[in-house]
Amino acid sequence: MLTLVQPKKTRGRLGKVLPPGAVREQEISGCDSESDEEARLEMLLDEEADNDLDRKILGYSRRYDIQTGLLNYPAFQVALAAQLKRDPAAREVALIWIDLVNLRREFTLWGWAGAEALARRVAGALRSVADADALLGRIGGRSFLVAMRAGKSDKDGRRRIQSIMDALLPLRVHGSEMKPEVAAGVAFFPSDSESVEDLVRFASLAATRAGYVKSHAVVAFHAGMNSLIMRDHLLEVEMRKGLEQGQFSLVYQPKVDLATGQVLGAEALIRWNHPGWGPVTPTEFIPIAERSDLIHRIFDYSLRAALEQTRRWNGLGLSLPVIAVNASAVNVRRNDFARSVRSILGEIPIAPAQLELEMTESMAFEDEDLFAARVRQLKAIGVCIAIDDFGTRYTGFNVLKRVPLNAMKIDQCFIRGIDRSKDMRALCQTIVAMARQLKLRTVAEGIEERGELEAMRLIGCDAGQGYLFQKPVPAEEFSAFLREWPERMRSFGFADGREPQAIDPL
Repeated sequence: MLTLVQPKKTRGRLGKVLPPGAVREQEISGCDSESDEEARLEMLLDEEADNDLDRKILGYSRRYDIQTGLLNYPAFQVALAAQLKRDPAAREVALIWIDLVNLRREFTLWGWAGAEALARRVAGALRSVADADALLGRIGGRSFLVAMRAGKSDKDGRRRIQSIMDALLPLRVHGSEMKPEVAAGVAFFPSDSESVEDLVRFASLAATRAGYVKSHAVVAFHAGMNSLIMRDHLLEVEMRKGLEQGQFSLVYQPKVDLATGQVLGAEALIRWNHPGWGPVTPTEFIPIAERSDLIHRIFDYSLRAALEQTRRWNGLGLSLPVIAVNASAVNVRRNDFARSVRSILGEIPIAPAQLELEMTESMAFEDEDLFAARVRQLKAIGVCIAIDDFGTRYTGFNVLKRVPLNAMKIDQCFIRGIDRSKDMRALCQTIVAMARQLKLRTVAEGIEERGELEAMRLIGCDAGQGYLFQKPVPAEEFSAFLREWPERMRSFGFADGREPQAIDPL
C-alpha cells in the first residue's frame, strides 16, 4: 500500500507553498512495490531534485493538485484502475465528471484569488458530501472527477450522485456572491465500459451534453452521445468556415406601433445558409456558438451589417427610427462589450440612439449586477436597450427599476391565443401596467392572428411584431415592405382611426 501524506506548509527552492489543510491523508491502495500502477506513480518523481524537501514538494505536486489538494488526473487514473482491478465483478462504480463552467469568468472578474476560492469551494463541497471511500480528482483547470460506488439502476446511488451537485453553494468574494456554475456527467463501470480511460471520456461527453442543455441534473452517458457531440463539433467547424466565406446574412422584421400603424423600427435576425446543408436554424447553431468565441464574431458581424443597411435605408429616404440587434448573454459578459459596440458605431455614421440592443431576460435573472453595469455603460454611449422574451424568467420589479431600460418585449408564449384566454389577457395587462410604471415601451412578440392584434391593442401594448405584419425578410424585400406599408396598414384598421374591437369575455 502506498500512502501519500500532505507535507507541512513550507517553501522550498521550487518557490511553491503547499496550502495548509488543503487535503486530508489520502490512500492509494492496492498498489504493491511490484505493480505497474505504483511504477507509473514513482516515475512522476524528479530523481534529480536537490534535496529531500524539494523531492517531497515535487512528489506532492505530481500526485495532487496544489490548488485544491485533490488527486491530479494521472494519480486518479492509477488509483481507480487499481480499485477496479482488485475485484471488478463485486462492484459497480460511477465516474462523475464535473465542469466548473464559470471559472474563467470569475477569474476575469476577481482575478486569481476569486478563481482559486471558487475551485477550493468546489473541492471542499466534494469532500463534504462524497462517500468516505470515493476517489476525488481534478483534471485540467476547471474539471473535477469523482469515482464512487453506484450502479446505473441504483436509485439511492443516483440520489447520492445528485447530492454532490446540490452541495455546491455560493460563496462571497470582495462582498459579492459567487455561485459555482457546473455541468456534470456520469458513466458507469462496468455497464458503460470496463476501461478507466473510456469511463472518463464518456463522463466528459455527458458533462458536455449537460452544458449544452444547461441541466443542473447530472446527465448520464448513453451511446448516442458520441454522434451528438461529433455533430456539434462539425457544426462549429462549418460555422467558422461560414463566417469566413460569407454564408451568414441578416433578415429584418418590422415593429409596428399598435396605435398608429407606423413602423417604429426593425429587428435584425441572423441566418445561416450552408452550401451543402441548406438553411441552419438559429436554434441549432446559436447554442454552439455561445460555447465558443464564435458568438462574438456573429454579434460583431450582425451589428456591422445591420448598421450598414440602416445607413443605406437612411440614404434612400426609408429611414427607420430604430434598428434592433440581439446580444447574447455571452456577448454581454465580455469585459470589452460596451467598448466594442462604441468602436463599431464609430465606423458607421449612425446615431447611437438609432441602435437598440435586445438582451434576454435570463441575463438579468442570472447576473443582476453585471447586467445593470453593462446597461449603464451602453446607455452612456447613447444606445437603447430592450429586455427580450420578458416573462420567461422571473425578474423582480426592483431589478428592472434600477436599470435604465427603454423597452420590454413580451414573449410570444403569452401572445399566442391571447384573444381566447381571459387569464392570459389579465397577465399581459399586468405586464403592460408594470412597464408603464417603469416608463418602458412594450412590444408584443409573435403576433400571428388578427384576434391577437386586437387583444394587445385593447390592453394598451405600444408595439407589435410578428408574421401578421411581415415575416423576417432580406434587406431588398424589407425595402419593398417599407414602401408598401402605408397602403397595407389600412387593412389592419390603423389609418381609419377606429378603436380596437372589443374582445368577448370568456
